[in-house]
Amino acid sequence: MANKSMAIIAAIAVIGLLFLVYLAATFETPDGTRTVEIEQPVPRPPEPVQREVEPAPLPTVTEPLPVERPQVVEAPAPEVIEEVVELPGLNMSDAFVLARLGALETGATLMNIVASEELIRKFVVFVDNVAEGNLPQLDYPVNRLPQAMAVRELDENLFEMQTVSYQRYTPVIDALTAVDPDQAVAIYRMLRPLFQEAYAEIGYPNRNFDETVLRAINEVTNARTAEGPFQLIKPKVMYVYANSEIESMSPVEKQLLRMGPQNAEKLKAALAQYGERLSAAR
Repeated sequence: MANKSMAIIAAIAVIGLLFLVYLAATFETPDGTRTVEIEQPVPRPPEPVQREVEPAPLPTVTEPLPVERPQVVEAPAPEVIEEVVELPGLNMSDAFVLARLGALETGATLMNIVASEELIRKFVVFVDNVAEGNLPQLDYPVNRLPQAMAVRELDENLFEMQTVSYQRYTPVIDALTAVDPDQAVAIYRMLRPLFQEAYAEIGYPNRNFDETVLRAINEVTNARTAEGPFQLIKPKVMYVYANSEIESMSPVEKQLLRMGPQNAEKLKAALAQYGERLSAAR
């Protein structure tokens, strides 16, 4: 709390009163049988008695009392007590992780999109693939979209991706980007030993998983973009881009194209915030 400065001002005024004194003159008549009228002199008033008037005392100025400034005692910084949490084993971690995610402000929405089994392991595999510009074929940490991509047939084996397909990703992107970055990073740091254990399981016992997460974030935020509409062909089961330059993009970049430009920008902005916080915490 800021110290409030105090000022004390003292002033004493002494007022002297002056009194004016008037003297009265008397006349006496002389005794005798004859009265001679003579010009009566005009009586002169007696000389006023000069009295010494004591000069009024000069006003006494009292020096202001010295102001005693209170000593400022800085309060000690509050002690930061980190929550000590006993983590479960990796094989028993699903219920623990889901409970932590469900406690977030957007937890109810997250519960509808995240995988309910092997969440830590699936997240680690997904991050490791994205860091290399790839996407895993199986075991996504979020549930797959139920809707199929909407296309319009242009010619024999030539299709065009419809922008309505972007809307399939909007609920997922909105739910993920609505999570407070500070809360998410706090949960990540708490679960870090489990992530590191799962990372060792897939063959990287001596790598720091934090660095892999940052590489994955950079892979997404620095992904190239392209302008649609996108034409597709279907030589086999899956659609591929008819434009060879677009088809040569990384799987991560092509996934962002399927999300649509608005969803991709939302995701990039959110991941940039995660990257800043993870880098600062290292």
